[in-house]
Amino acid sequence: MKKIMIVTGHGQFATALQSTFELLLGPTDVLHFVDFTAADTDKSLKECFKRILAANEDRQVLFVCDILGGTPFKVAAELALHDANREVVAGVNVGSIIEAIYQDEEMPVQALADAVIRASKKATVKFEKAAISHKCSGCENGI
Repeated sequence: MKKIMIVTGHGQFATALQSTFELLLGPTDVLHFVDFTAADTDKSLKECFKRILAANEDRQVLFVCDILGGTPFKVAAELALHDANREVVAGVNVGSIIEAIYQDEEMPVQALADAVIRASKKATVKFEKAAISHKCSGCENGI
């Protein structure tokens, strides 16, 4: 079954990511972006989600939220709670979403959610600085 992802979050989180994904991937019908701004309410956010869901009722849906426990997460969780074709993840990164786009179309949305979490954990790393020692004619300290 085909899938879509609804990327959502506080402020312009979703549309900022939209520009990133369009730069990296070009336009795609797999991703939908929904901001939750100060002008929105949980009800207006839910209605926006419902419009996307209605237009994609033949697809499984993975909600990708900025933070665990925020309004976008809570509204998405409410819409996914009793629907086996919907899952919700929070706190993922750009790389994991890109990886999810290229997953096997036959992968169930539950497995896709798990794959996104694993990819996020794997891609979250700290740059390790190594001590570099060099000597050059212009350096007296040999740093």
